[in-house]
Amino acid sequence: MKPGVVLKRNVDGRLVLERKMLGVHQVLSMTSELCVGCGICAASCPEEASRLSSVAMKDGRLTKKALVDLDAYKCIFCGGCVVLCPANAIQIEINGKQTVPLVEANVFPTLMKEIDVDVEKCEKACNLVCQESCPTKSIEVIVKRTENGEILRIQDVKVDKKLCIFCKRCESLCPYNAIHVTKPFYGSLRLNTNSCPEGCQVCIDACPSKAISLNEDKKPSSTEEFCIYCGACQEACPERAIFLERTQILHTEVTSGAWITALEKLTSRPYLVKELTSRARKKLHEVTQNIGRF
Repeated sequence: MKPGVVLKRNVDGRLVLERKMLGVHQVLSMTSELCVGCGICAASCPEEASRLSSVAMKDGRLTKKALVDLDAYKCIFCGGCVVLCPANAIQIEINGKQTVPLVEANVFPTLMKEIDVDVEKCEKACNLVCQESCPTKSIEVIVKRTENGEILRIQDVKVDKKLCIFCKRCESLCPYNAIHVTKPFYGSLRLNTNSCPEGCQVCIDACPSKAISLNEDKKPSSTEEFCIYCGACQEACPERAIFLERTQILHTEVTSGAWITALEKLTSRPYLVKELTSRARKKLHEVTQNIGRF
């Protein structure tokens, strides 16, 4: 590989961009199985280095989901897509270490997303509902069983945070309030079912958190409690009958113009105004504090 040249290749189900320069080895990878085709990375990329492929469908069902393609000539290995990807499908390594340059430079924040399980509250009568209901199979309940397979007690609950999409399904369904999930994205989702072709279930197939299902009228219906506001359903819908708006992104504090630009592309105008107002107030407070020192 020539220094500075970006090599693009597919390796074990991952799309990989790699660049070696003097003292720096950068690797950006996208795992196809984890990508949900939401387009957040494409919408927010400052260099327009990400784009979505087209979906394929047959008889109202999704047969091929959209996937992210990365432009080797445009990508600057900033890591903004890594921060915002709701499915943890994109990773970046610098000299063999997982890191995000924009976060390290305090240009982008870290999204606030977490899942905590209080195993002391777990009871065997729950029928392992968190494990069974998890749409990404990121939860494994460790149990003690009798010789005939009957559950004696729950010993531990393990969560693979590389797979978890923080949809709150496990929190909602847990009968003992043993799980708490912090979801990074909030918003609103509206389905115009009058535009839905008969028998179409493309949005249901595309939704990574299973927040959309068929109602009694055989029309798609959303359970927003489980929605992660990724937009995969909106991208896949052949009739553009889905309207999604992100009204909040929970994140650590950062005041860069690059982050505000990303928010402008991803969130509603009222939320952007709120962020800008908060930023202005903080700046005014800092100036006032500095004046008071003299």
